[in-house]
Amino acid sequence: MNIAILGGGRMGGALIRGLLAAGITTGDKITLSSSSGEKASQAAADLGVTPAATNAEALKKASIVFLCVKPAKALAVLEENAPHLAGKLLISVVAGVKSSDLLKASGGGVRLIRSMPNTAVRLRRGITAIAPDASVTEDDLMTAQRLFSSVGRAVVVREEYLDTVTAVSGSGPAFALLMLEALMQGGIEGGLSEEQSRIFASGALEAAAALTAGSENSPLALRAEITSPGGTTAAGLQVLEDSDFTSAVRGAVRAARSRSAELSYQFQKG
Repeated sequence: MNIAILGGGRMGGALIRGLLAAGITTGDKITLSSSSGEKASQAAADLGVTPAATNAEALKKASIVFLCVKPAKALAVLEENAPHLAGKLLISVVAGVKSSDLLKASGGGVRLIRSMPNTAVRLRRGITAIAPDASVTEDDLMTAQRLFSSVGRAVVVREEYLDTVTAVSGSGPAFALLMLEALMQGGIEGGLSEEQSRIFASGALEAAAALTAGSENSPLALRAEITSPGGTTAAGLQVLEDSDFTSAVRGAVRAARSRSAELSYQFQKG
């Protein structure tokens, strides 16, 4: 399995670290290119993989290609290297650039998967949405799932739902961090130190995530289990309900989804 990583930024580095840590491949089987040969050399040395002075050089031996460049550069990179992409599995980690444009820019000779990882892949605890094009084989899909499982979990979705995935999974951690920040502030106002409040607040969100992930019950049912009538949790939830908290969060998801759809048009051609 020879892999080319086009783009030496944070996401490319996170993928490389995950692949190596999981033992899926070795550093000599991964080639990294970046916008400059010097940057690629430094990043490759730090990560323990092979540097490439150009994208074309990185593609020579690769059977799998991760496109990790910035959205504004994605189509140009593919057009410039289309002759070197034919017959390869191309996995785009670029937000907002649709499969139809990626296929056209690459000359149509690739098997294409769009993906949408979230920020926790750098901790190998991320969630990645995988949207395969019709050109993808069952083996290709299994390969992509295995690769992204090295940095967390992989879930197959249809491309039309990637804007929603972006809103829930990509932007969602920021929404949760706002909740965490508010919990921390409440703890500090109640006399806890900043560090103590940080521990308890982050632990509360970890507990909620763990309960949801480890149970078949809905969040509503789980919430009911820990909410005693007339108790402290019920008192706090009443304040959130009075402030229309759930509607605000759902509105945030809708706004993020709409903005994701708007941004995707900026990268379309024709």
